[in-house]
Amino acid sequence: MNATPDLPPTYYLSNFTFLVDWVAVRYEDLLTQEERDFADTFQHLPLHSQCLFVRLSSRKGPFFRADKINYPEINSLEDAAKYLIECGFIDIQVLLSFHEVAHLLTKAELVEAFSVNSKSERKSNLIDQLAHLYPSTKEWQQWTNKQLGLVYCLKTQHIIDNFLLLFFGNSHQDLTEFVLQDIGLFRYENYTIDEQHRIFKTREELELYKHLIILREQLELASTHENLVEIARQIPDSIQAHTLRRRRSKLCNQLAYKFERQHQVDLALSLYRQSELPPARERQIRLLEKQEKYLEAWDMLESLLTAPVDEQELQIAERISLRLAKKLGKSYSKKTPSSVTERSLTLVNPYNISGTQQLNVEEIVRLHFHSTEAPCIYVENQLLTGLFGLWLWPEMFRSLDGAFANPFQSAPLDMYEASFSLKRPRITELFCLFEDGYHKQHIRDMWRMKQGLANHFVNWHFFNEEILNLALEVIPAQHLALIFKRILFDVRNNRSGLPDLIQFFPDKNDYLMLEVKGPGDRIQDNQRRWLDFFSANKIPAEVVYVSWQ
Repeated sequence: MNATPDLPPTYYLSNFTFLVDWVAVRYEDLLTQEERDFADTFQHLPLHSQCLFVRLSSRKGPFFRADKINYPEINSLEDAAKYLIECGFIDIQVLLSFHEVAHLLTKAELVEAFSVNSKSERKSNLIDQLAHLYPSTKEWQQWTNKQLGLVYCLKTQHIIDNFLLLFFGNSHQDLTEFVLQDIGLFRYENYTIDEQHRIFKTREELELYKHLIILREQLELASTHENLVEIARQIPDSIQAHTLRRRRSKLCNQLAYKFERQHQVDLALSLYRQSELPPARERQIRLLEKQEKYLEAWDMLESLLTAPVDEQELQIAERISLRLAKKLGKSYSKKTPSSVTERSLTLVNPYNISGTQQLNVEEIVRLHFHSTEAPCIYVENQLLTGLFGLWLWPEMFRSLDGAFANPFQSAPLDMYEASFSLKRPRITELFCLFEDGYHKQHIRDMWRMKQGLANHFVNWHFFNEEILNLALEVIPAQHLALIFKRILFDVRNNRSGLPDLIQFFPDKNDYLMLEVKGPGDRIQDNQRRWLDFFSANKIPAEVVYVSWQ
């Protein structure tokens, strides 16, 4: 990778300006007058005021001590702040609570300002001791007797949060995405984002999204039954937008599980019934079983077995079926597991050589099998999912309604949804490539043309031309097609759990995948599902159980 480039001193301002302009154009009809005025006012601020504003917006606020602000590109802090105060972006005449003041002070300043004798105490303890003595709010200058300069209060955080949410379409990305692109760590595919494809169609959708975020944050802090009931009361009854329905379902699941732990079964069931996402049906079945409502539980279980959302849900349902059938006196044939090939391997204990284990067990096994004629490579979830990402590329980055919210996505927003393939019928054409071997050239073309572009499934550091060619020449087209279909059925769960190693036998035009298990290690559920699949489809894979001499 090339050396990290030097960024211009005001790179962050260019990025923020791009974000504001981008949102102002694409979401102009959704913005409030306050937000439109903000965008217009920001564009007409002096350069140094813009710089100060973005610097403050990127830090944890809303209060900032002027004597702690020092940026070389801002020549006069006082002058830059003056314009921000005039337009109402920041304020210097605000009331602060004791806690807000205390967190702006160092421990030494806190001790001096409030004449504290316990200098050996931790700052947090001092704050707890003093808080009840100062219940009122005052301006910063009153708290500090004008000894420590000004404090700026950022007044536009709610507007900035809205612009970030409209730009990214989620609450976890931020302006650091720009920086990662600026310094060359990530480059992104050039897909279309216009008014037709934007995530939020109405202002109501934006406000609902924000409301669900607030409820999720409240849930993380909730400690009492009353807190949980109040959160449940605030969940919107129904939501039309698909993306928001998924977020609502996830919140219902999380809240229902909290009620479960409090043994509030009826409340938990009520919330699970409102959810479209796993594990809502599984949890309902378990709760109905606890209530000895076996017939109702069985009906739901049959529905789940007929149309599972994903393979994990199906696997869990099959486990429940045996127990529930027995309680109802029903006959239920346990699914016969596929015969997975296993082998035992005894190797020299690495601790006996140097006293310290320098290599993990997977690497030790890889070296044991590796040879020039039959290279063995540590791949885990990188090779097959990487080939999948290259093969799927044209459809993965096709511009569709709700797929892309911003220029910094390594996958569409609906990548993990059941409707992903239904919305992209041309995936059928990609599967047709396996019928005549054209998949090899297609994947090679994607590897060459898209080199370095961010793809959720492709680790460019792993994929060199040698590994790519080995895999395409040795792994049969039929095997790849079957594996890719399985990944597509349940991308979230099936993109992991793949074997640790793959050994190629070019002379025999053959290969073998190896799942390595050291002493005391066991096969995980997602790994078992893949191994069963390989066995059922005669795809070469084995489990290697390692013991030490």
